[in-house]
Amino acid sequence: MKFTIGLPITKTKYLKDSLDSIAAQTNSDYELIIRNNAKTAELKAEVKEICKEWLEKPHVNYQESDEQLTISENFNKIVASAKGKYFTILSDDDLLHPDFLKKFDELISKYPTTDVFHCRVKRILEDGSLYNFSENAPEWETQMDLIYHRITGKRSIILSDFVVKTDALKANGGFPSETSGWGIDEITWCRLAENGVAFTQEVLLIYRRFQGNHSFNPQTLKNRFNDIEFIDREIKKMIIKGSAKKDALYPREYLMNLHIKRIQKQKDMVLEHFAYNHNYFKVVSFYLSNKKEISFQGVVKAFGAKIKKTQ
Repeated sequence: MKFTIGLPITKTKYLKDSLDSIAAQTNSDYELIIRNNAKTAELKAEVKEICKEWLEKPHVNYQESDEQLTISENFNKIVASAKGKYFTILSDDDLLHPDFLKKFDELISKYPTTDVFHCRVKRILEDGSLYNFSENAPEWETQMDLIYHRITGKRSIILSDFVVKTDALKANGGFPSETSGWGIDEITWCRLAENGVAFTQEVLLIYRRFQGNHSFNPQTLKNRFNDIEFIDREIKKMIIKGSAKKDALYPREYLMNLHIKRIQKQKDMVLEHFAYNHNYFKVVSFYLSNKKEISFQGVVKAFGAKIKKTQ
């Protein structure tokens, strides 16, 4: 079997659309692992009802958590069960282009020694209207190229726009448990990129940007600073290792300085996301509780966004 598509489910609003996008794949050489990780019994039943047409299909493995698992625990249950040579994981509110697997199969054939592959992304808002597109990238680049362009804001990393070798992912221990969820994709894909990263300019994923996403959920924002610290440590390890190679292009100190600036921007963004969902009193309280993490520029930007939203 060529591909495993993992589908971890906690929400139902756009689940049928995600399932329909899987059903529409022009390459049928895949298995689908559905993991029902909904929080309540009622929501679990709702998820199962939406998935009922899939449950008896021979290429579908349906799994259900007794209690809601953490993101990494849930993802790694899928990884452990994966039988496909290549692995991808789809969020329950995103959509695959019908040629997603077909085009990735073509890219994989071109770069057989590479472990990591990704595509261009179309981002939409909750109502389906166009938000923007992710940036283009070269057809192949090194791990340090990926990290450099990531920390300078020129590479997007969204969970479902990546396909990786399953054996490499399993050898890496699957997805890291040290994060509550934010950054789990970035660290995993960057870790696996030691043999480079291949890219297709085809827009093969539609990413839905809305407040129900984990990244925008107000309940997860208080954990975000710990997640950022984890990202900080892991990227620094990769920079140290990558910059020590004889053919290293990017000087270590240069990358480290860029990385430190990016980490501060990410911390500032936490306040901005919090401000989107809360009144001014709560925003000020959140800032005072975390003021060591947030820069003055971050405060100005957060309140500017808040004022703009209320106008």
